Amino acid sequence: MVAVADHVADYLDRLGRSLEGISREDITDLGEILYRAYHSGASVFIVGNGGSASTASHMAADLAKNTIGPHMRRFRVMSLNDNVSLVTALANDEGYENVFREQLVNLIQPSDILIAISASGNSPNVLKAIEYATSCHAQTIGLLGFDGGRALELVDKAVLVRSTDYGVIEDAHLVLNHILVEHFKARLAHERQWQR
Repeated sequence: MVAVADHVADYLDRLGRSLEGISREDITDLGEILYRAYHSGASVFIVGNGGSASTASHMAADLAKNTIGPHMRRFRVMSLNDNVSLVTALANDEGYENVFREQLVNLIQPSDILIAISASGNSPNVLKAIEYATSCHAQTIGLLGFDGGRALELVDKAVLVRSTDYGVIEDAHLVLNHILVEHFKARLAHERQWQR
C-alpha cells in the first residue's frame, strides 16, 4: 500500500519543479500587459474549460475585486464562462466550439485583451476565441501547459507551465493569478498614495 505521505511529497515536488520552470520574464510581461490595460480602460476577457473555467472565474473575480482599495478605478474584467444560460444556449445552437467566440462578437474591441487558460492548448472553443480576438486586433494571452498546443502558436504572449499533469498545471495557473493580484494590489495602492 502506498502511503498518503508519499503522494504528498511527490505532488509537491512536481508542483515545485513546474513553478520553478515558469519564465519570470513571461510573468513580468503579462503583468505589464494587464497594467497597461488597466490604465487605458481596456476590457479583459478570460476563458477556459473544466478546471480552467474555474480558474477563469477565479481570476476575473480577483482582478475585479482584490486588486484595489476604496475610491480606486477597477479592472474591466469578466470571465466568459460564468453566464450558464448563455453558454448552454450557444452550445446548443452554435456548437460548443463557438461558446466563447460568439460572446466576443458582442463584446471585444481593438486594444482589449483575451486571456485563454488551457492546460492542453488545444480546446477548439479556446482556439476559436483566440482567432476571433486576433481578427479584432485585440491582444491575446495564453496561460498554457504541456507544450502549449496550438494556442502557443496563436497567442501574442504565453506563460507556459511545463508539465504533463493537469492538476499541477491548473494549480500553477492559480499561483500565477495570485502573484498578479498581489502585485496589482500593492502597485495600484502605491500609485493612489502618490496621487493624493
